[in-house]
Amino acid sequence: MMESQAESQQYSEPTGTVTFRIDAQTLTKLKKHAIYEKSTVNGLVNKLLLQAVEWDIVAAKSKWIPTERELIKSILDKLDDKMIMQVAQAEGKSISRDLCLSMRGNYSVNDWIDIIKMRSVVAGFDLTEINAGKMVVFVMRHDLGKKYSLHCKTFYEQAFESLECPAIFEISENTLVFKIPKNNFLAEQ
Repeated sequence: MMESQAESQQYSEPTGTVTFRIDAQTLTKLKKHAIYEKSTVNGLVNKLLLQAVEWDIVAAKSKWIPTERELIKSILDKLDDKMIMQVAQAEGKSISRDLCLSMRGNYSVNDWIDIIKMRSVVAGFDLTEINAGKMVVFVMRHDLGKKYSLHCKTFYEQAFESLECPAIFEISENTLVFKIPKNNFLAEQ
């Protein structure tokens, strides 16, 4: 696929050119999806390849499995808050570190935030990042209910605590908000 100079200029990283043969049905689907996404086929393919190499391949090796939203919501709805917090605390202490190391080769605040961002994209969650003075605010809308918010809050609290990064959390029915000091996040970039 050839890329136009205008498309090349939108990337901050250097780009290269490569040509692929794609079967006609797949190309038709890519074109339709690019129109739906208000993107070019080139932009869409770059996005899909990035997701594949930064998430899909390493997530499978890191023991992540795709699961239906309703299954997760149904399981959590059957647990009391205390049990959800106990499980999330235990997970957050070890899984976040192991996951970061296996997926990024490093365990830092930026690596953890990168995983949260990519996971949100893959899961179809809306994640907004807002620079707010001395804090960076992340607003994640997941639409899985308050118990999922509680699970994420507890899990992420443990992860940020293990990274020695103070974080402030708020939850609602379908949203998790967490704030971290800019100096903990941007200092590593």
